[in-house]
Amino acid sequence: MESVYELKGKNVWITGGKRIGQRIAEVFAEHGANLIISYNNSKKEAVDTIKKVKRFGVKAILIKADVSSREDVLDAVKEIKKEFKKLDILILMASIFEKTGKIESITEEDFKRNFDVHILGTFFPIQAAMSIMPHGSHIITISDRTAVGKIYPGYLPYVMTKGAVAHLTRALALELGPKGIFINSIAPGPILKPKDMSDAEWLKIRKSSIINYQINDQETVEEFAKLVLYLSTTMSTGSVYPLDFGHL
Repeated sequence: MESVYELKGKNVWITGGKRIGQRIAEVFAEHGANLIISYNNSKKEAVDTIKKVKRFGVKAILIKADVSSREDVLDAVKEIKKEFKKLDILILMASIFEKTGKIESITEEDFKRNFDVHILGTFFPIQAAMSIMPHGSHIITISDRTAVGKIYPGYLPYVMTKGAVAHLTRALALELGPKGIFINSIAPGPILKPKDMSDAEWLKIRKSSIINYQINDQETVEEFAKLVLYLSTTMSTGSVYPLDFGHL
């Protein structure tokens, strides 16, 4: 049966090929899309992702690039153009999630790290890639549920810069619309347990949902991948789509 998403032969660049990014790459490969996986520090996980997607018979390449560096991103786009000629879908997964504590303890470096990864790491790939994205292409940014809902304490630089990603997406919709490029943002709630969080704390977050329905980490990742697939084909632009699992 042919995929309802019509992704066979499409070229997809995912900036970040570990954890959630890895599963998204697999899902696109299952639907016949070619993959470009870029990484900065997580080479081992990115290599593993490439191996997994190639099992589906699609073309896949690995590129080392710091997406907060305009020079790195321009080099990456040159490589993509050389190998694939064009790019149909761009998914901006690069992110950090670090607790910075109370306002008195936040440093300049805390802001710089979040700004570089979330804002520059979103803008530079879009700026560089749009030249090889034909009419009907799609871009998906990742903001956060705090951009549309309840703010949680202790993560001010993260919350601020992820909120900026949501507004950047809306602003870029006006810039990219005349070029025939769709852009939307996913604003996820808790998907996977952060490495520095205890199981007990994570379970408490899971149970805080207003919906009386239990969902595990694997299921949240699958739901995330479903929404990415939808936004890679739908004719919607400039919107922020919450994926909060009832954590309002």
